[in-house]
Amino acid sequence: MARAAAKSRRPDEPRMVHVRLDPELHRRLRIVVAAEDTSMQDWLARTVEKAVSEQWPNVAKEGE
Repeated sequence: MARAAAKSRRPDEPRMVHVRLDPELHRRLRIVVAAEDTSMQDWLARTVEKAVSEQWPNVAKEGE
């Protein structure tokens, strides 16, 4: 059933990733996102994008 749903999804539709964090790291992350006036979702997406771009520069974005 999950495969059928995945096949019907548009290619540009955002995907979901569930992340389990240690309670202390979660607490610290809440402080950071509050200080930056952003959401955990936006902060994590920016941070992952930056890490992938810096550590794997040869992995092109879709369409590039």
